[in-house]
Amino acid sequence: KEVGSIDEYLKSCKLSWAKTGCTIMSDGWSDGKNRTIINFLASCPQGTMFLKSVDASDRVKDANLLFELLDEVVVEVGVENVVQIITDNASNYVLA
Repeated sequence: KEVGSIDEYLKSCKLSWAKTGCTIMSDGWSDGKNRTIINFLASCPQGTMFLKSVDASDRVKDANLLFELLDEVVVEVGVENVVQIITDNASNYVLA
C-alpha cells in the first residue's frame, strides 16, 4: 500500500514539472570504502525526489564526466522541464 502511495506522489511530482519546471541537484561524495558516488535529485514546488546514484570510482572525476552525467539526467527529466542545475562548488562541477 505504501509503495503505491509513494509511486502516486512521485508521478504527481513528475507531472507538475511541465507547469513549474524543476531543479536538478547533484552532489559527489566518497563512502566508507572510498568509492566516489554522485547523486542526482530533482526538486520542484511539490517536493524533492531522488533520481539516481552513479558509482564513479573507476572514472576520472573531471568536468567532462560531470557534464556527461548531468546532460544524461537533464535528457531523462526532459530538457523543457529543467529550470536550473545546482551542484557543489568543487572546481570540476564549476567547469561542467
